[in-house]
Amino acid sequence: MDATIKLLNTMLPMLYALAVVAYAVDFFREDPFAARAARVLMESILGLHALFIGLRTALYEHVPLASTAEVMTTVAFALALVYLFVEWRSKVRKTGMFLISFSFLFQTFSSAFISTGSFPSVLRSPLFALHTVTAVLGYTAFAASAVYGLLFLLLYHELKKSRFGLVYERLPPLEVLARMSLGAVAFGLVFLTATVIFGALWAASEFPGFAKDPKFLLTVAVWTVYLVVLLLHHGLHWTGRRTIAVSLVGFALLVFSFLAARLSAFHVFA
Repeated sequence: MDATIKLLNTMLPMLYALAVVAYAVDFFREDPFAARAARVLMESILGLHALFIGLRTALYEHVPLASTAEVMTTVAFALALVYLFVEWRSKVRKTGMFLISFSFLFQTFSSAFISTGSFPSVLRSPLFALHTVTAVLGYTAFAASAVYGLLFLLLYHELKKSRFGLVYERLPPLEVLARMSLGAVAFGLVFLTATVIFGALWAASEFPGFAKDPKFLLTVAVWTVYLVVLLLHHGLHWTGRRTIAVSLVGFALLVFSFLAARLSAFHVFA
C-alpha cells in the first residue's frame, strides 16, 4: 500500500499538468480532440486522486488534513471534483484551464512536502472527519464560484469597452458564467450545511459553548450570505452582476473567517 501511495503522489502533479495542457490547447486552438482528452484525463485523475486519499486515510488512520501539505492535496481533489460537477452541468469546458491550474499547483506543493508525521488525535473522530471533509468541499466550491465571478466581470468589462479578442471568443457568454458561479454556490452551500451540522454534533460534546465561538458565528454568516444569493436568484430573479457581487461579498467574508480561526477556542489544531 505504501508503494502505491508513493507512486500516486508522484503521478498526480504530472497528470494534473497534462490536463491543464489539454484544456489550454482547447482554449487557445479550439481543438475537439484536446477537449475530449481533457475530460477523460480529469475523470481518470479524479479516480486516482480519490484512491490516493483513501489509501492514505486507511494507512495513517486519519483524514489527510493534519498538515498544510495534506490540506493542499485534499483541496486539489475537491477543486477538481467541483470543476467536473460544474462542467457536467453547464457542458462548458473552456474554463478548465483556469480552475485545474489551481489543482495542479496545490497538488505539486503537496507532493513535494507531504509526510507521515504526527497528527492531532481529534482527526480520528468520524464526526470530525466528516466535518472537515465537507468543509473543504464547501469552501472549495465557493472559491470556484469566485473564480467564475471574476471571469464574468473580466468578460463584462471587455464587452463594455467593445473589445472582442480572445477572452470574448473563448469564454462562455455572461449568462453561462453567472450560471456556473451559481451552480458552484449551490454545491458549496450543500456541503457547508453538512459542515455546520457535523461540526455542531461533534462540538456539542467536546466544547459545549461552541455556539459563541467567533469562527462558528462567522461560518453561519458565510452560510447565510450564500443562501441569500440563491434566494435572490430564485425568488427575486436576480441575475448577472448583482448575484455575482453578493457572492463575492460572501467569499470575502469566508476569507476573513479563515483569519478569525486564530480567535477560536477549538479551530486551531496544529
